[in-house]
Amino acid sequence: MLGIRFFACDGCETVYADVEEPPWCHHCTGGSMEELGPESQAATYFTGR
Repeated sequence: MLGIRFFACDGCETVYADVEEPPWCHHCTGGSMEELGPESQAATYFTGR
C-alpha cells in the first residue's frame, strides 16, 4: 500500500499531497519540489498528528 507524501514547491511554497513527487509545480509552473519530512511542522499539520 502506498502512503501519501507531501511536497512543497521551493518557488511559491504550494504544497502537494501525492504518492509520487510531482514533476513541477502546477501553480507557478516552475521551482523544484522538496518532500516534507516528519521533522517539518507542515507535515504535522497535514497529517493531523
